[in-house]
Amino acid sequence: MVSIGDLLLLVDKTILNPWLAALGTAAIHYFTDNKFVLLPSDGLIPYTIARPLPPILQKAVVVIALGLLLRTNRALSRRALNNGVSDKYDWDKEIIVVTGGAGGIGAATVQKLASRGSKVVVIDVLDLTFTKPSNVYYYKCDLSNYEAVFAVAAKISKEVGDPTCVVACAGICRGKPILEATKRDIELTFGVNNLGVIWTAKAFLPKMVQANHGHFLIIASQTGHLATAGVTDYAATKAAAISIYEGLQTEMKHNYKAPAVRLSCLCPSAVKTKMFTGIKGPSNFFMPTLKPEDLGECISNVLWSGKAQNLSIPAFAYISPPTRALPDWMRVGMQDGGADIMTELKPHKPLN
Repeated sequence: MVSIGDLLLLVDKTILNPWLAALGTAAIHYFTDNKFVLLPSDGLIPYTIARPLPPILQKAVVVIALGLLLRTNRALSRRALNNGVSDKYDWDKEIIVVTGGAGGIGAATVQKLASRGSKVVVIDVLDLTFTKPSNVYYYKCDLSNYEAVFAVAAKISKEVGDPTCVVACAGICRGKPILEATKRDIELTFGVNNLGVIWTAKAFLPKMVQANHGHFLIIASQTGHLATAGVTDYAATKAAAISIYEGLQTEMKHNYKAPAVRLSCLCPSAVKTKMFTGIKGPSNFFMPTLKPEDLGECISNVLWSGKAQNLSIPAFAYISPPTRALPDWMRVGMQDGGADIMTELKPHKPLN
């Protein structure tokens, strides 16, 4: 299905490509009656362009300026997220940990990363749902248990090596409104989605800091920017996951003086997994339902780029982060529009 993201990508690579737009503008000048007219000037620049420009050239200049502005913005964000520091990765030698890699998004990520030949380590409390190749290692662990995480990290370092990349993918959603959720539901959600991320960071980031090399990628959610009725606890944990990402990113630079250690965050919208069975959101041009393979490919591409990134997918999911700066009536209106999405959610419950 073609989505708005595909359309925006096409526009970005064609109409808003400043080099293509400049060629188009030159073609208009040379092959039509719409011309740039140069006039002598007494200033530092010997010539100036006569104004007003023909309307079509005015539009062309605006398109070029917009394309340059977008690319300058991206370059500044890329430099900020990567602290202006370059680094190189050898994917024959890198060791990648994927938490929650036994099934769903994690499994798709593991299989994609393993296809390049890297050693990939799965940490999950559940059994693998796929036949693992020889370069994939599996360790059973409850990520909400501090001692268990550190014990398995020590075991991985001894048996496989020190991981240089981590994908914090493990997550759980019990699919209940707050007043219906049990104490166990809420403790489990925060335990896996937040404490599990923090314990994983504490177990594996020190070696990356020591080497000033590595990549820690956190899977959050669109709901972390705009909570959805029926999954308040889940949305709260994903908002916290975004804060963990932002905090770790600045701590690597300022507290630990390890600017080359990459921190990335991915905020997807609805993904077709067992955890979101029954979700009522339509798959359409604006917000297509994602498959685990879509996330696996995106996550792998972020790691393989060697660059820290802060992404939302699909493209229309970028509508959520700015809601914090919008008037309340707009934010409430957006939440009202999605109020029934989770009313029939029946997620699987691998942990009781």
